[in-house]
Amino acid sequence: MRILMVCPELPRADCPGSMAPCARQIESLRALGHAIDVVDMQGIPKLKYLQVIPRLRRLAKRAEVIHAHFGYCGWLARWAPLWSGSNAPLVISFMGDDLLGTPYNARGDLEWFSKLMVRANRRLATKADQIIVKSQQMADVLAPTDAHVIPNGVDTDVFRPLDRDDARRQLGLPADASIVLFPGSPDNPRKGHALAKAAVEAASGLLERRIELLPLWGVQHDQVALYMNACNAMLMTSLIEGSPNVVKEAMACNTAVIGVPVGDVHQLLDGVQGCERCPRDVDALAAAIVRVFGSRTVAARDAIVDRGLELTSVAHRITAVYENALAWSSFAPRKNAKPRLSRSEQRPSEPVSPQSYRTR
Repeated sequence: MRILMVCPELPRADCPGSMAPCARQIESLRALGHAIDVVDMQGIPKLKYLQVIPRLRRLAKRAEVIHAHFGYCGWLARWAPLWSGSNAPLVISFMGDDLLGTPYNARGDLEWFSKLMVRANRRLATKADQIIVKSQQMADVLAPTDAHVIPNGVDTDVFRPLDRDDARRQLGLPADASIVLFPGSPDNPRKGHALAKAAVEAASGLLERRIELLPLWGVQHDQVALYMNACNAMLMTSLIEGSPNVVKEAMACNTAVIGVPVGDVHQLLDGVQGCERCPRDVDALAAAIVRVFGSRTVAARDAIVDRGLELTSVAHRITAVYENALAWSSFAPRKNAKPRLSRSEQRPSEPVSPQSYRTR
């Protein structure tokens, strides 16, 4: 089928950004035979959403399904059928802080505008034909509106175990250093850098050697797997996440992950040998770092495959959502808007993926 993707700006060589998982998802859907048109938000920062309207209007006319990623793009895509005369159903993928909010300090207090957008996006969800979220926590925010919980998939060909010494040589990192990867910008309060730094300092004291906390930020997307393989472990201390792809990517590299309860991190790490689930506590995180440094075995990659989190499996689940949207619109034609149906009200013949589930 022909899909129109409406998304934030995708990665470029001069601007790595944070949308590499979306770019990989698009390619995985193309690999299944879907024809994909993309409208991503390139242009002057405060005007780019207006600048893309002509292209969005033109491409919406030939789309069978419109799939928006992130709340802002969802609002833009919501109006595309009205501008173009298209009857294509609308699927919206919420990504994380568009439903959970954006903290402005290390305590997790939310920006006032962020709170406003969360309320607006909850309303937007009622206007879409199908909703995808990345974690159960996000689905709970939307209740009673239904949502498919489908995390982004991992490219297990790109994210795979590599020799640590070789990865360090390529990145110019010391071969004998003890390094913990911090996934994000230290200046972003949402990422919890202060907690990670304190935990690493405490672990350094326990081990009586220096441990370096290395930020994964501003890195070209084709080097991310090298950084994950070069480090002894990765520490996830964010205050708010949906289903952080860096955790799944590190797991696919068989890199030990230590994570606090945020998004679906504890579900991802549950029962995974060599990884640690911790409370948001300095001493507990430090002790986990010490245990990970003393462990010889990490079996995280197998968990990614066993749970169907590689790209192809996730692409099939998303395809089933498109089929749901088309089936729905076939017996409830789009006009300006239409009411959502609960699962009990949907027709039994509606196709539902066995790996995709809906929540109330």
